[in-house]
Amino acid sequence: MFTADNLRALLQAKPFVPFRLLRSDGGSIEVRSSEQVLPGRQYAMVGLLDPNSTDNLADRFTILWYMHVTGVEMLKPGTPPLSPPSEPPSGTPTPATGR
Repeated sequence: MFTADNLRALLQAKPFVPFRLLRSDGGSIEVRSSEQVLPGRQYAMVGLLDPNSTDNLADRFTILWYMHVTGVEMLKPGTPPLSPPSEPPSGTPTPATGR
């Protein structure tokens, strides 16, 4: 059975990895940030984010009872917004330095 401790372990993972909670009614809830979840003893309040937005601001929220969580799917971590560009692979030409 899924518990508050299971949820806290997912939320406190370093680095955080987004996940999807599967519900007994066939629905699911994506958690893209640990900040969108407020765990309680028997249930969690989960902010519902706009899937087309890159910020972590909730437009609505739902109550998720732990007894209705049937599974967890880990999602691939994405590139954080405003992250610095990655280094070019070796062998890739770099701009001239003006010498």
